[in-house]
Amino acid sequence: NAGINTCNLEREVINFFGEIFGLPPEQGWGYITNGGTEGNMYGIACGRDMFPDAHLIFSAESHYCLPKIAHLLRMPYTIAPSNGDGSIDLEALSSIIEMLDGRPCILNLTVGTTFHGAIEEPLDIFHILEVKGCSEFYIHIDAALYGPMLPFIKGAPLFDFRLPINSLSFSGHKFLGSPIPSGVVLCNRSTNISFGGCAEYVGSIDTTISGSRDGFTALILWSIISRLQRDGLATLSNQAIELAKYVHKSLQQLDIPCSRHPYGNILVFPRPSDCLSKKWLLSTRGTSAHSVMMPGVSREAISRFMTELREDLAGN
Repeated sequence: NAGINTCNLEREVINFFGEIFGLPPEQGWGYITNGGTEGNMYGIACGRDMFPDAHLIFSAESHYCLPKIAHLLRMPYTIAPSNGDGSIDLEALSSIIEMLDGRPCILNLTVGTTFHGAIEEPLDIFHILEVKGCSEFYIHIDAALYGPMLPFIKGAPLFDFRLPINSLSFSGHKFLGSPIPSGVVLCNRSTNISFGGCAEYVGSIDTTISGSRDGFTALILWSIISRLQRDGLATLSNQAIELAKYVHKSLQQLDIPCSRHPYGNILVFPRPSDCLSKKWLLSTRGTSAHSVMMPGVSREAISRFMTELREDLAGN
């Protein structure tokens, strides 16, 4: 790379998370993306290059970028239905894989669906693939929010490179708190794409979707991991889960229906008025709303929120 750059810092970020996700430096490759969509697209493009005639499968609760990615990559796809709690319908997925009749497939599995925070566990999917005799497959993990958090939560489902997954991506602006939308994508070197372009004037071959990328984002993520290290991430991860447990229990004691994945920090509850939703920046969909419990949120703020939520729902 020519000129001033942050490539070495980017490599430190990739190696840091590669170690966390069971991907040794000599086996792994990755880069800092402009966000979750790019990470997902890169992973799925790797799968398409491995299996050019593959069929893409993702759930109804997957990120909204998946149909767009299928369109841009000109890939046939099937959306597997999801259950009411956001989890993928495993029986329906089994039927979809059976209908492919041995054709290669690419599965995008979401570890922490956007609205419910459900986890599509790879071990469940591997079992289905084995039962249905599907031996040619590529697994991409979209762990946008939960990626940097779940490795530090005792008992959380396994979703990293200790399993036969192929690529994994997560966001830098969610749990990690980068002020600039960003992400990280990791994969095995054997599946890494070289797009074939080479620009001598920047001293680099073309290996990323976005091409030109800002070095400042790499600096931000490097600063975050340098400050926190593994112990700091573990502390923040467990704080988020404990806070979610506390709010979940408190809402139930207030007779407010609330759901949460056992290893997640997303709480789903009845949708309050638009006024309250706007005040507390709640995400809403249909008759439900959700809130993401992050470390650093004070118990005082939580108490005010629950009081106002109960009064608002009682008035509706």
